[in-house]
Amino acid sequence: MHIKQWLHRIDLRQQQPTTRTELTDEQHVCLNCGTAFVGRFCPQCGMRAVYERMTSQNVLLGFLNIWGMGSRSMLRSIYELFWRPGYMIRDYLNGHQPLYFPPFEMLIYMTLFFALVAFIRGGDIETEAIFLYGDVFEQYGAAPWVVSLFAHIDKILLWLHENTAFQVIAADIFYIVASWLVFLRRMTFVEVCFSQLYISCQMQIVGAAWMLITGDEPYYNLPPFAVPMLIGIPLLCLDYAQLYRFNLWASLWRTILTFIFTLILMLLVGGLPIILVKYI
Repeated sequence: MHIKQWLHRIDLRQQQPTTRTELTDEQHVCLNCGTAFVGRFCPQCGMRAVYERMTSQNVLLGFLNIWGMGSRSMLRSIYELFWRPGYMIRDYLNGHQPLYFPPFEMLIYMTLFFALVAFIRGGDIETEAIFLYGDVFEQYGAAPWVVSLFAHIDKILLWLHENTAFQVIAADIFYIVASWLVFLRRMTFVEVCFSQLYISCQMQIVGAAWMLITGDEPYYNLPPFAVPMLIGIPLLCLDYAQLYRFNLWASLWRTILTFIFTLILMLLVGGLPIILVKYI
């Protein structure tokens, strides 16, 4: 009972939304345009209320800001993706958007980070193990353009296989659709899309951390993410339990169902070109 109460207190803390510091009534005069105002920024030109002299920290933050890492919202978003992931996503969807880094931009940065880690620490890619369309279309392709078209598809698939980070983004499309089907009555498709973008960022960070520690991609990873199942499944269960207010059991079977739908969709789309060439 004591452990249950302790977990309940943690859950209540996680539900508390992140808030900004309260504003004071202190008056400021903008050093740039001379406008009198109350708040942190000038409403006329956007200048900060309190000017600080340039330091080495300003230079570092300015450099990081080029890559989107200088913003406090990026650091806050990464922190909350692991402390209160589902609640954070709910806050974002409910209008707390300025507090967090935009999901599309964050996914791009996390993907580039994952790709960099994979390049530095990743092991050799076994390209022979990937299913390619080349031989199939040479056998069933009735027209030269068919063979040429799917030879290009072949190259794209091979490139995705060699670049796991971008492969995850491509597979995310199927995962988003599968999630929408599973949680159809809980959110709209757009809301599910934004939710899954944040969850994909979370998985990219975990995958990069795993690769940094072990030096290789995990075996028995959790498709479409490059994350070990023993880490990915509990993390996703926590995400969905907080996001949709499920208990852990309800979250677990919906997580498994989402992966089943994802694999079915990928098989259907992957097999469709072969069916078209073979029977049409």
